[in-house]
Amino acid sequence: MMNKPASKQLRWLTGAAFIAALVFLILWMGLAGQPVTEVRVAGTEGENDKVCYFTEPDFQLRWIHSVEKQWWEEQYQRQSDGLLLTTTYFEAFGAGTPSTEMLAPIQKPGYLGYQINEKLPRLNWVVSRLTKGEIDYGNHRVLIHEWVPDYSEVVIMPQSYGLIDRFKKDLCHELPSDGS
Repeated sequence: MMNKPASKQLRWLTGAAFIAALVFLILWMGLAGQPVTEVRVAGTEGENDKVCYFTEPDFQLRWIHSVEKQWWEEQYQRQSDGLLLTTTYFEAFGAGTPSTEMLAPIQKPGYLGYQINEKLPRLNWVVSRLTKGEIDYGNHRVLIHEWVPDYSEVVIMPQSYGLIDRFKKDLCHELPSDGS
């Protein structure tokens, strides 16, 4: 049987080890980066940049093509060093439409899809209300054309956010769509 001073010392050491492990875990969570996809719009006339993020690795950009007036979709995967454009889908086939690529393994009704697999460091995308640009990920649809002024350049890129960064920035689907 253990004597009382030794038992008390053991409880104290166990408690101190638990607190040290908890502090280590909190520091690690605050400093360790979580891979995210950042969406950034440059501020105008002295305004700060608008920034949001999402954690899902796969996302899709959709817009109405300015010439064909039909929906176009591009599907992407976030990777540690860039974005991979995996497939593109469109309703109308016209000038500038990729046609030398392999057909996408999954075809969508009403669309023609091609497998692209092109690696990009980031996307610079200009959106307007006329093209109705949107970002879809998970079960969320962000109407980016309602969030930013017409002809804004939206930069989409992979990032790594620590816990503090995630508290300072908003998830894209939690932002109001009226641009405020």
